[in-house]
Amino acid sequence: MTTLPTTTAAVWVYEHGGPDRLVHERKPLPALGPTDVLVAVDTAAVSGWDLKYRRGLQPGTKLPGRTPFPMPQQLGREAAGTVVAAGPDTRLLRPGDRVVAVVHPENPHAPETYRGLGNLSTGIAVPGHQAPGAYADYVVRDERLFLPVPAHVDLEQAAVTLWPYGTSHRVLRDRLRVTPGDTLLVTGAAGPMGLATLQLAQIFGLRTIATTRYAARAEALRGVTGAEIVVTEDLDAARHAIRDLTGGAGVDHAVDYSSHRDLLRLALEVLRLGGRLCPAAGEQNPPGPMPFTVFDLTRLEIDIVGVRGARHDDALRVMSLLADGRLHSPIAARFPLSRAAQAHDLMENGTDVVGRILLKPGS
Repeated sequence: MTTLPTTTAAVWVYEHGGPDRLVHERKPLPALGPTDVLVAVDTAAVSGWDLKYRRGLQPGTKLPGRTPFPMPQQLGREAAGTVVAAGPDTRLLRPGDRVVAVVHPENPHAPETYRGLGNLSTGIAVPGHQAPGAYADYVVRDERLFLPVPAHVDLEQAAVTLWPYGTSHRVLRDRLRVTPGDTLLVTGAAGPMGLATLQLAQIFGLRTIATTRYAARAEALRGVTGAEIVVTEDLDAARHAIRDLTGGAGVDHAVDYSSHRDLLRLALEVLRLGGRLCPAAGEQNPPGPMPFTVFDLTRLEIDIVGVRGARHDDALRVMSLLADGRLHSPIAARFPLSRAAQAHDLMENGTDVVGRILLKPGS
Protein backbone atom coordinates (compact mmCIF):
# COMPACT_ATOMS: atom_id res chain seq x y z
CA MET A 1 0.00 0.00 0.00
CA THR A 2 1.33 3.43 -0.95
CA THR A 3 2.06 5.70 1.99
CA LEU A 4 0.38 9.06 1.49
CA PRO A 5 2.16 12.30 2.46
CA THR A 6 1.11 13.88 5.73
CA THR A 7 3.01 17.16 5.22
CA THR A 8 3.68 19.47 2.30
CA ALA A 9 6.16 22.17 1.40
CA ALA A 10 4.14 25.37 1.10
CA VAL A 11 4.43 29.15 0.90
CA TRP A 12 2.67 31.20 3.57
CA VAL A 13 2.35 34.88 4.37
CA TYR A 14 2.20 35.80 8.06
CA GLU A 15 2.25 39.58 7.76
CA HIS A 16 1.60 41.98 4.92
CA GLY A 17 4.47 43.51 3.01
CA GLY A 18 6.90 42.87 0.15
CA PRO A 19 7.96 39.58 -1.45
CA ASP A 20 10.34 39.00 1.47
CA ARG A 21 7.27 38.30 3.63
CA LEU A 22 6.67 35.00 1.84
CA VAL A 23 7.74 32.05 3.98
CA HIS A 24 8.60 28.65 2.45
CA GLU A 25 8.11 25.90 5.03
CA ARG A 26 6.63 22.47 5.70
CA LYS A 27 3.05 22.27 6.88
CA PRO A 28 0.82 19.36 7.94
CA LEU A 29 -1.84 18.28 5.46
CA PRO A 30 -5.45 18.00 6.63
CA ALA A 31 -6.93 14.51 6.85
CA LEU A 32 -8.63 13.29 3.68
CA GLY A 33 -12.39 13.78 4.08
CA PRO A 34 -15.06 11.54 2.51
CA THR A 35 -15.39 13.64 -0.66
CA ASP A 36 -11.86 15.10 -0.66
CA VAL A 37 -9.01 14.41 -3.05
CA LEU A 38 -5.27 14.72 -2.43
CA VAL A 39 -3.65 16.44 -5.42
CA ALA A 40 0.04 16.65 -6.24
CA VAL A 41 0.47 20.17 -7.62
CA ASP A 42 2.30 20.31 -10.95
CA THR A 43 1.94 24.06 -11.51
CA ALA A 44 0.76 27.00 -9.43
CA ALA A 45 0.45 30.38 -11.15
CA VAL A 46 1.22 33.79 -9.68
CA SER A 47 -1.70 36.19 -10.07
CA GLY A 48 -2.28 39.83 -9.32
CA TRP A 49 -4.61 38.85 -6.48
CA ASP A 50 -1.81 36.85 -4.85
CA LEU A 51 0.24 40.05 -4.81
CA LYS A 52 -2.65 42.07 -3.41
CA TYR A 53 -3.29 39.55 -0.65
CA ARG A 54 0.41 39.58 0.25
CA ARG A 55 0.60 43.37 0.31
CA GLY A 56 -2.72 43.79 2.11
CA LEU A 57 -5.91 44.80 0.35
CA GLN A 58 -6.85 48.45 0.17
CA PRO A 59 -9.51 49.57 2.64
CA GLY A 60 -12.98 49.04 1.23
CA THR A 61 -12.06 46.07 -1.00
CA LYS A 62 -13.80 43.40 1.09
CA LEU A 63 -16.20 41.49 -1.15
CA PRO A 64 -19.83 41.28 -0.06
CA GLY A 65 -20.73 37.80 1.14
CA ARG A 66 -17.11 36.73 1.62
CA THR A 67 -15.16 36.70 4.85
CA PRO A 68 -12.02 38.87 4.92
CA PHE A 69 -8.67 37.50 3.79
CA PRO A 70 -7.31 35.66 6.84
CA MET A 71 -3.80 35.87 8.20
CA PRO A 72 -1.70 33.82 8.09
CA GLN A 73 -2.54 32.38 4.70
CA GLN A 74 -1.26 29.97 2.09
CA LEU A 75 -1.49 31.79 -1.24
CA GLY A 76 -2.45 30.49 -4.67
CA ARG A 77 -5.78 30.57 -6.53
CA GLU A 78 -4.56 28.96 -9.80
CA ALA A 79 -3.13 25.44 -10.05
CA ALA A 80 -3.20 22.11 -11.86
CA GLY A 81 -1.93 18.68 -10.90
CA THR A 82 -2.73 14.99 -10.48
CA VAL A 83 -5.00 13.22 -8.02
CA VAL A 84 -2.96 11.01 -5.68
CA ALA A 85 -5.74 9.74 -3.42
CA ALA A 86 -9.51 10.09 -3.10
CA GLY A 87 -11.91 9.87 -0.18
CA PRO A 88 -14.37 6.95 0.04
CA ASP A 89 -17.40 8.98 -1.09
CA THR A 90 -15.86 10.70 -4.12
CA ARG A 91 -17.85 10.26 -7.33
CA LEU A 92 -16.18 12.58 -9.82
CA LEU A 93 -12.44 11.94 -9.51
CA ARG A 94 -10.09 9.05 -8.85
CA PRO A 95 -6.32 8.60 -8.39
CA GLY A 96 -4.40 9.35 -11.57
CA ASP A 97 -6.85 11.94 -12.86
CA ARG A 98 -5.35 15.20 -14.08
CA VAL A 99 -7.18 18.20 -12.66
CA VAL A 100 -7.28 22.00 -12.57
CA ALA A 101 -8.31 24.00 -9.52
CA VAL A 102 -11.63 25.84 -9.74
CA VAL A 103 -10.81 29.51 -9.12
CA HIS A 104 -14.38 30.83 -8.88
CA PRO A 105 -16.27 28.07 -7.04
CA GLU A 106 -20.01 28.41 -6.64
CA ASN A 107 -22.22 27.55 -3.71
CA PRO A 108 -25.12 25.66 -5.34
CA HIS A 109 -27.45 26.58 -2.46
CA ALA A 110 -26.76 30.34 -2.40
CA PRO A 111 -29.56 32.69 -3.52
CA GLU A 112 -27.15 34.36 -5.94
CA THR A 113 -26.62 31.04 -7.72
CA TYR A 114 -30.38 30.58 -8.10
CA ARG A 115 -30.44 34.03 -9.72
CA GLY A 116 -27.86 32.89 -12.30
CA LEU A 117 -25.02 34.74 -10.54
CA GLY A 118 -23.00 31.87 -9.11
CA ASN A 119 -19.83 33.96 -9.30
CA LEU A 120 -21.33 36.14 -6.56
CA SER A 121 -22.50 33.22 -4.41
CA THR A 122 -22.06 33.52 -0.67
CA GLY A 123 -21.37 30.94 2.02
CA ILE A 124 -18.25 29.46 0.44
CA ALA A 125 -14.55 29.53 1.38
CA VAL A 126 -12.51 30.18 -1.76
CA PRO A 127 -9.10 28.40 -1.84
CA GLY A 128 -6.29 30.92 -1.93
CA HIS A 129 -8.57 33.47 -0.32
CA GLN A 130 -10.41 32.16 2.74
CA ALA A 131 -9.04 28.59 2.50
CA PRO A 132 -5.43 27.44 1.91
CA GLY A 133 -4.22 28.01 -1.64
CA ALA A 134 -2.07 26.06 -4.06
CA TYR A 135 1.44 27.35 -3.36
CA ALA A 136 2.30 23.85 -2.16
CA ASP A 137 3.51 20.40 -3.20
CA TYR A 138 0.15 18.88 -2.20
CA VAL A 139 -3.35 20.17 -1.47
CA VAL A 140 -6.42 18.49 -0.01
CA ARG A 141 -9.80 19.80 -1.19
CA ASP A 142 -13.30 18.64 -1.94
CA GLU A 143 -13.43 17.03 -5.38
CA ARG A 144 -15.96 19.65 -6.55
CA LEU A 145 -13.19 22.25 -6.32
CA PHE A 146 -11.42 20.68 -9.31
CA LEU A 147 -12.25 20.11 -12.96
CA PRO A 148 -10.82 17.24 -15.04
CA VAL A 149 -8.09 18.04 -17.57
CA PRO A 150 -8.04 15.99 -20.80
CA ALA A 151 -4.95 13.83 -21.33
CA HIS A 152 -3.74 15.87 -24.32
CA VAL A 153 -3.92 19.24 -22.52
CA ASP A 154 -0.75 20.60 -20.94
CA LEU A 155 -1.10 21.01 -17.16
CA GLU A 156 0.72 24.34 -17.21
CA GLN A 157 -1.76 25.70 -19.72
CA ALA A 158 -4.66 24.34 -17.70
CA ALA A 159 -3.33 26.03 -14.55
CA VAL A 160 -3.35 29.48 -16.17
CA THR A 161 -6.64 29.28 -18.07
CA LEU A 162 -9.60 29.36 -15.68
CA TRP A 163 -8.99 32.67 -13.95
CA PRO A 164 -8.09 35.06 -16.79
CA TYR A 165 -9.96 33.40 -19.64
CA GLY A 166 -13.03 32.55 -17.56
CA THR A 167 -13.40 36.12 -16.34
CA SER A 168 -12.61 37.55 -19.78
CA HIS A 169 -15.24 35.30 -21.30
CA ARG A 170 -17.81 36.72 -18.89
CA VAL A 171 -16.65 40.28 -19.61
CA LEU A 172 -17.01 39.90 -23.36
CA ARG A 173 -20.09 37.70 -23.62
CA ASP A 174 -22.26 38.77 -20.70
CA ARG A 175 -21.14 42.20 -19.54
CA LEU A 176 -20.14 43.91 -22.80
CA ARG A 177 -22.32 41.66 -25.01
CA VAL A 178 -19.95 41.88 -27.97
CA THR A 179 -20.89 40.87 -31.52
CA PRO A 180 -18.60 39.95 -34.45
CA GLY A 181 -17.10 42.99 -36.14
CA ASP A 182 -17.24 45.17 -33.03
CA THR A 183 -14.20 47.20 -31.99
CA LEU A 184 -12.69 46.74 -28.53
CA LEU A 185 -10.14 48.78 -26.58
CA VAL A 186 -8.16 46.94 -23.87
CA THR A 187 -6.06 49.07 -21.53
CA GLY A 188 -3.43 47.45 -19.33
CA ALA A 189 -3.29 44.73 -21.96
CA ALA A 190 0.02 43.04 -21.05
CA GLY A 191 -1.25 41.45 -17.86
CA PRO A 192 -2.90 38.01 -17.71
CA MET A 193 -6.41 39.43 -18.00
CA GLY A 194 -5.52 41.66 -20.94
CA LEU A 195 -3.80 38.83 -22.82
CA ALA A 196 -6.77 36.53 -22.26
CA THR A 197 -9.30 39.16 -23.32
CA LEU A 198 -7.45 39.91 -26.54
CA GLN A 199 -7.17 36.23 -27.46
CA LEU A 200 -10.86 35.65 -26.81
CA ALA A 201 -11.67 38.82 -28.77
CA GLN A 202 -10.05 37.22 -31.82
CA ILE A 203 -12.19 34.11 -31.38
CA PHE A 204 -15.28 36.32 -31.04
CA GLY A 205 -14.40 38.13 -34.28
CA LEU A 206 -13.59 41.56 -32.81
CA ARG A 207 -11.18 44.26 -33.96
CA THR A 208 -8.87 45.20 -31.11
CA ILE A 209 -6.66 48.02 -29.87
CA ALA A 210 -4.36 47.43 -26.90
CA THR A 211 -2.38 49.75 -24.65
CA THR A 212 0.60 48.97 -22.43
CA ARG A 213 2.82 51.11 -20.21
CA TYR A 214 6.08 49.71 -21.55
CA ALA A 215 7.32 49.90 -25.14
CA ALA A 216 9.27 46.66 -24.58
CA ARG A 217 5.96 44.80 -24.29
CA ALA A 218 4.32 46.20 -27.41
CA GLU A 219 5.85 43.86 -30.00
CA ALA A 220 5.25 40.80 -27.85
CA LEU A 221 1.62 41.83 -27.45
CA ARG A 222 1.15 42.01 -31.20
CA GLY A 223 2.60 38.54 -31.69
CA VAL A 224 0.73 36.87 -28.85
CA THR A 225 -2.71 38.43 -29.21
CA GLY A 226 -3.13 39.55 -32.78
CA ALA A 227 -4.19 43.04 -31.71
CA GLU A 228 -4.51 45.29 -34.76
CA ILE A 229 -2.94 48.25 -32.96
CA VAL A 230 -0.74 48.28 -29.84
CA VAL A 231 0.26 51.64 -28.38
CA THR A 232 2.22 52.56 -25.29
CA GLU A 233 0.10 54.43 -22.82
CA ASP A 234 0.57 57.83 -24.43
CA LEU A 235 -2.93 59.22 -24.36
CA ASP A 236 -2.68 61.29 -27.53
CA ALA A 237 -1.20 58.37 -29.49
CA ALA A 238 -4.02 56.13 -28.26
CA ARG A 239 -6.67 58.68 -29.28
CA HIS A 240 -5.20 58.99 -32.78
CA ALA A 241 -4.93 55.21 -33.20
CA ILE A 242 -8.53 54.71 -32.18
CA ARG A 243 -9.73 57.51 -34.44
CA ASP A 244 -7.90 55.99 -37.42
CA LEU A 245 -9.16 52.45 -36.79
CA THR A 246 -12.77 53.47 -36.28
CA GLY A 247 -13.04 56.27 -38.83
CA GLY A 248 -13.60 58.76 -36.02
CA ALA A 249 -16.67 56.97 -34.63
CA GLY A 250 -15.00 55.51 -31.53
CA VAL A 251 -14.87 51.95 -30.19
CA ASP A 252 -17.94 49.85 -29.45
CA HIS A 253 -16.49 48.55 -26.18
CA ALA A 254 -13.64 49.22 -23.76
CA VAL A 255 -12.33 47.20 -20.85
CA ASP A 256 -9.81 48.70 -18.43
CA TYR A 257 -7.30 46.47 -16.62
CA SER A 258 -4.80 49.26 -15.93
CA SER A 259 -6.48 50.59 -12.75
CA HIS A 260 -5.13 54.02 -13.72
CA ARG A 261 -7.56 56.92 -13.47
CA ASP A 262 -6.30 58.60 -16.67
CA LEU A 263 -6.64 55.45 -18.76
CA LEU A 264 -10.10 54.80 -17.37
CA ARG A 265 -11.03 58.30 -18.49
CA LEU A 266 -9.47 57.64 -21.91
CA ALA A 267 -11.58 54.48 -22.25
CA LEU A 268 -14.71 56.54 -21.76
CA GLU A 269 -13.61 59.35 -24.08
CA VAL A 270 -13.04 57.02 -27.05
CA LEU A 271 -16.36 55.16 -26.79
CA ARG A 272 -18.82 55.63 -29.59
CA LEU A 273 -22.37 56.74 -28.86
CA GLY A 274 -24.15 53.94 -27.01
CA GLY A 275 -20.90 52.08 -26.25
CA ARG A 276 -20.09 49.93 -23.24
CA LEU A 277 -17.28 50.23 -20.69
CA CYS A 278 -16.16 47.63 -18.15
CA PRO A 279 -13.72 48.86 -15.45
CA ALA A 280 -12.28 45.47 -14.51
CA ALA A 281 -9.09 46.23 -12.58
CA GLY A 282 -10.69 45.75 -9.17
CA GLU A 283 -9.35 49.06 -7.89
CA GLN A 284 -8.42 52.55 -9.08
CA ASN A 285 -5.03 54.23 -8.93
CA PRO A 286 -4.94 56.75 -7.38
CA PRO A 287 -7.97 55.82 -5.25
CA GLY A 288 -10.95 58.13 -5.46
CA PRO A 289 -14.14 58.80 -7.40
CA MET A 290 -14.41 57.42 -10.92
CA PRO A 291 -13.45 60.05 -13.52
CA PHE A 292 -16.93 60.34 -15.02
CA THR A 293 -19.80 62.77 -14.64
CA VAL A 294 -23.52 62.25 -14.93
CA PHE A 295 -23.40 64.36 -18.08
CA ASP A 296 -20.81 61.96 -19.59
CA LEU A 297 -23.33 59.16 -19.25
CA THR A 298 -26.13 61.28 -20.65
CA ARG A 299 -24.32 62.72 -23.66
CA LEU A 300 -22.96 59.34 -24.77
CA GLU A 301 -25.81 57.13 -23.47
CA ILE A 302 -23.22 54.52 -22.55
CA ASP A 303 -23.39 51.48 -20.30
CA ILE A 304 -20.80 51.10 -17.53
CA VAL A 305 -20.74 47.54 -16.18
CA GLY A 306 -18.85 45.83 -13.40
CA VAL A 307 -17.56 42.27 -13.22
CA ARG A 308 -16.58 40.01 -10.34
CA GLY A 309 -15.16 36.79 -11.66
CA ALA A 310 -16.49 34.03 -13.88
CA ARG A 311 -19.45 31.72 -13.57
CA HIS A 312 -19.13 27.95 -13.77
CA ASP A 313 -20.41 28.02 -17.33
CA ASP A 314 -17.58 30.37 -18.33
CA ALA A 315 -15.04 27.96 -16.82
CA LEU A 316 -16.46 25.04 -18.79
CA ARG A 317 -16.49 27.03 -22.03
CA VAL A 318 -12.87 28.16 -21.80
CA MET A 319 -11.72 24.67 -20.81
CA SER A 320 -13.42 23.43 -23.98
CA LEU A 321 -11.58 26.08 -26.01
CA LEU A 322 -8.30 25.03 -24.39
CA ALA A 323 -8.98 21.37 -25.19
CA ASP A 324 -9.65 22.35 -28.81
CA GLY A 325 -6.25 24.06 -29.01
CA ARG A 326 -7.73 27.55 -29.43
CA LEU A 327 -6.19 29.12 -26.31
CA HIS A 328 -2.54 29.43 -25.36
CA SER A 329 -0.97 31.50 -22.60
CA PRO A 330 2.65 32.59 -23.05
CA ILE A 331 4.88 31.55 -20.14
CA ALA A 332 7.33 34.23 -19.08
CA ALA A 333 9.16 32.41 -16.28
CA ARG A 334 9.14 29.34 -14.04
CA PHE A 335 10.40 29.24 -10.45
CA PRO A 336 10.64 26.47 -7.87
CA LEU A 337 8.26 26.88 -4.96
CA SER A 338 11.16 27.90 -2.72
CA ARG A 339 11.70 30.98 -4.90
CA ALA A 340 8.16 32.34 -4.70
CA ALA A 341 9.54 35.67 -3.49
CA GLN A 342 11.56 36.10 -6.70
CA ALA A 343 8.47 35.20 -8.74
CA HIS A 344 6.44 37.89 -6.98
CA ASP A 345 9.22 40.42 -7.46
CA LEU A 346 9.38 39.70 -11.19
CA MET A 347 5.63 40.13 -11.57
CA GLU A 348 5.67 43.43 -9.70
CA ASN A 349 8.80 44.93 -11.25
CA GLY A 350 9.49 43.23 -14.60
CA THR A 351 8.98 45.92 -17.25
CA ASP A 352 9.32 43.57 -20.24
CA VAL A 353 7.33 40.60 -18.94
CA VAL A 354 4.55 39.38 -21.25
CA GLY A 355 3.13 36.07 -20.08
CA ARG A 356 2.45 34.08 -16.94
CA ILE A 357 4.86 33.47 -14.07
CA LEU A 358 4.68 29.96 -12.66
CA LEU A 359 5.69 28.12 -9.52
CA LYS A 360 6.76 24.50 -10.01
CA PRO A 361 6.43 22.51 -6.77
CA GLY A 362 8.82 19.61 -6.52
CA SER A 363 11.39 21.17 -8.86
